[in-house]
Amino acid sequence: MSEITSLNENNWGKILGGSLGFLVALILIFFGFWKGIFIIICVLAGSYIGNKIEPGDELNRTFSKLWTRDRY
Repeated sequence: MSEITSLNENNWGKILGGSLGFLVALILIFFGFWKGIFIIICVLAGSYIGNKIEPGDELNRTFSKLWTRDRY
């Protein structure tokens, strides 16, 4: 069991890259090229926005500044 754990710890980038490549291949096979690319772009955009919201709510403050009436 410890061999599997050490294998995962030492090669996590390869495992993650292989898994993501497999997921992208499945999306492209099932949905087609353009729909698959659209899904991948939406997932990446959602991940980016989610990452920006979490650490310090910087994006949340930016959106609230954009949509308040007294911004000038």
